[in-house]
Amino acid sequence: MLTRTNTKQLKAVAILLMLAHHLFTFPNRIPYGLSPATSIMISNTELTRCIGVFGKICVSIFMFLGGYGLYASSTTDTDGCHIPKKTLNRHIFSLYSAYWKVFLIFIPISFLFFHNQQQYNTINSGQIFSTLYCPDFIATLIGYKNCYNGEWWFFRTYLFALLEGYLFMEIFKKRKNLYTECMIVILWHLLIAFIFPALSSSATFSGLTQDVWFYNIFTINDYATLFFTGIIFAKYNIFATWNSFFDHMTNIEKFIFSSTALCVCAYTRVFISSTSFDILLVPIFLLAAITIINMFSHLGTVFAYIGKHNTNIWLTHSFYCYYFGPFAKLVYKSKNSIIDYLVLLALSLVTSILLNLFWEYVKICYQHIHTLLLPRTAN
Repeated sequence: MLTRTNTKQLKAVAILLMLAHHLFTFPNRIPYGLSPATSIMISNTELTRCIGVFGKICVSIFMFLGGYGLYASSTTDTDGCHIPKKTLNRHIFSLYSAYWKVFLIFIPISFLFFHNQQQYNTINSGQIFSTLYCPDFIATLIGYKNCYNGEWWFFRTYLFALLEGYLFMEIFKKRKNLYTECMIVILWHLLIAFIFPALSSSATFSGLTQDVWFYNIFTINDYATLFFTGIIFAKYNIFATWNSFFDHMTNIEKFIFSSTALCVCAYTRVFISSTSFDILLVPIFLLAAITIINMFSHLGTVFAYIGKHNTNIWLTHSFYCYYFGPFAKLVYKSKNSIIDYLVLLALSLVTSILLNLFWEYVKICYQHIHTLLLPRTAN
């Protein structure tokens, strides 16, 4: 079973892929005149764009690890059934807490200092903070919309997947049949990936795509099948079975095999299918990635540290590369893909560290004030 440290390391892999995806995949969001120089070509596609397109797999990785972590952190009740250690309410509170800690800092800053930006890219990202519309503010605050940061769409999707994951665990908590659960997840995946999209595109049911419940449960939440897959992998400890394949390999053989697996996953994701095979590609990719990471202790330490900041990096990085004009120009200023990437990573990581320090300080201040006021209240 993956350890807590392994999970942080793999979340680091996912967040690093997310940065690449948002940095290299959307040329219309790059400030005028700052597009990176043409890089190596693969099948008539720039290498950086291939990396960016492959980076979209980060969503599936986060979903898989979310389901895996939900089951791995579960406890056994008196009937021998696994139930989540946290209640659904506590999980939802933790999710919103992380979200609001960024929202309450970045959204006020956005409207105070970036409300009057000149157009600096094709889609005019800088105008998103020009007008404060109360319904949009409230809808974004509760996670219903993502009016001030397009990359926050994942919050609502993950929230729905969490609800479905709890339901999945509840249904199968007294049943333990790997093949039955796998068949149900595969059928659910086929329904969401092929049948529901066809249904929603027909004239009769086209209105359903405008319904938020249908959209999250039956359309965009094809990613939720990865959440269920993560639960299954944790429940039946499938990674341990797969990992036994490496038992008789030397480190060099492990490295070559894992590197080849990563390349095959990347090629499949970029040139063959976008999301259809993620239910298979993601577990293979993660096993290969963690095998390589575990071979280099210092690399593992770095990835574990970055993984600890994955949520803050997800919520803040696109402000720097898309929505805050001066920072977007700074990120892309070098016109060198590697330097651009490192600048964005550094900005996001430092921001996460400062956010954590700020809220820790707020917590300490609150505790001091509470301690000072408590005796007076008692009297």
